[in-house]
Amino acid sequence: MRARVFIVDDHELVRYALRSSLEAEEDMRVVGEAACGEDALAQVMAAEPDIVLLDLRMPGMSGVEVCTRMLELDPTLKIIVLTSYDEDEEVFGVLAAGAVGYLMKDASPLTLIESIRNVADGQTVLDGSIARRVIAASSLLESDDPGLSERELDVLAEMARGASNKEIARSLWISEPTVKTHVSHILRKLGQSDRTHAIVEAMRRGIVRPPDRSQ
Repeated sequence: MRARVFIVDDHELVRYALRSSLEAEEDMRVVGEAACGEDALAQVMAAEPDIVLLDLRMPGMSGVEVCTRMLELDPTLKIIVLTSYDEDEEVFGVLAAGAVGYLMKDASPLTLIESIRNVADGQTVLDGSIARRVIAASSLLESDDPGLSERELDVLAEMARGASNKEIARSLWISEPTVKTHVSHILRKLGQSDRTHAIVEAMRRGIVRPPDRSQ
């Protein structure tokens, strides 16, 4: 099944480069593009994408607002922020709004392609520098103990590296239903409604390390 991708970026050259890279992949298809948030919101429902690559700073609406409104229109959308900016307000803003990925524009084409595939598979992608920012930005919650069991910590560590439930089950030698149960407990104990925000919260508290994407 081909991932349907919609590109939102105010630079035509960037959109061209992204479209060319993605359409060279057999399992991806660019179904639309927009140069600003207003146009993206007007087009995204008709385009029916699975994944949106979203720049943060464009004329008009902010990336955070675009992310929020897109997910109000279609909560099933998976939004990956692709930007040159990593200010804490924007990072936390889009993650809180529901984005499942945050990548910098200097990421390699291979990293971007792999990240899109991972997100399509239900995983979360965070640039290593962004993950470190998330940890550094919050010291208030570091001492909070959510009461995770040893096995839940194992599952959380696998989640943080982007593993799917099937991969976690294989790595920890447990069944997928057991993984789902642990994930449910982790979300409840961390006070989050989805995997992305649970991972971010765990990183904020220093429970898990950010993924090392340098290797």
